Amino acid sequence: MIALLAHLTPSGFGPWGDGMARLFLEPTELLLVIALVLLGVQARQPCSDRLPLLLPLAWLLGGLIGLRLPSPLLLAVVCTGLLAALGLLVALGLRLRQAQLLPLAAGLAGLFALVAGSALAGHSGALAALLGETVAIAVLSLLLAQALAPPHPRWLAIGLRVGGSWITAASLLMFGWLVRHPQ
Repeated sequence: MIALLAHLTPSGFGPWGDGMARLFLEPTELLLVIALVLLGVQARQPCSDRLPLLLPLAWLLGGLIGLRLPSPLLLAVVCTGLLAALGLLVALGLRLRQAQLLPLAAGLAGLFALVAGSALAGHSGALAALLGETVAIAVLSLLLAQALAPPHPRWLAIGLRVGGSWITAASLLMFGWLVRHPQ
């Protein structure tokens, strides 16, 4: 999202691989997935089990809609602010109920994917890149959710909150960069 008009970075693996690499080259998208999984782990087992399925589906739907948009959406400041707020929720250790977390996760993943899809719309192989990024999100969210699955000791709960504070700090840094270098 920081470089909304950035092109796909060629990875040598074609559009599919470029889409997978895109998740790790776009800091807001990567931090969004990590923050949502951390929030799901804090909410306990049912949420963390459903997020690895919900996130890629919401991403794919939002991305497909974004591919149809006539011009890129320039919402980097909004997305960065939402990411900072999400990191703050993790840092505060708030446990959202499943009825709160799952719609929040689907909405945020859909919004970020809408922006990402609109940025990819002009590229050849945009659909393959979107599918590659969706698969990368599915794998990352599943691995994180399983690695941090409750029950977890007290030190892991502290680590989750520290991770949330780092996400908030990184978001504020990106926000400052966006203010200094507007789109």
